[in-house]
Amino acid sequence: MITRARGFTLIEVLAAIALLAIAFAIGLGALGKSAQNAARAAALDAAVEHAQSLFAEQGLVAPLKNASTEGTFDDGMRWTLKVRALPRPAQGTGAAVTLQQGGLMMAQAANIELWQLDATVQYGAGRVLRLATQRAQAAPPQDTDQ
Repeated sequence: MITRARGFTLIEVLAAIALLAIAFAIGLGALGKSAQNAARAAALDAAVEHAQSLFAEQGLVAPLKNASTEGTFDDGMRWTLKVRALPRPAQGTGAAVTLQQGGLMMAQAANIELWQLDATVQYGAGRVLRLATQRAQAAPPQDTDQ
């Protein structure tokens, strides 16, 4: 009686190696995509932090004024900041007024100025982040002797 040896044939071993290679290639591609997404997220986080730092600096040293400035951060990201005054209520009313601004209703006291701050940060490969906020500051005293 002749008994056959148990084991895998050469075809079965080659098929198993081919399946492992395909699975490894798919896993490596997913890992690479994951690393790219993590890098993009880190760059976006840095851009948001830069824009928030621009907003935080405004009005600390000098009062806000209509201006447009631009520059580059230490990490190479370029930025632009536009500051503009929003319409003021009618003088002499002394009361709060309601303004219509881009579909939003805003209440504004007569002795408060509202400012629109728009920041643009260029980061990554041609990506652009745009953030906007509004800031309030006390209105300068009005000269009533005229």
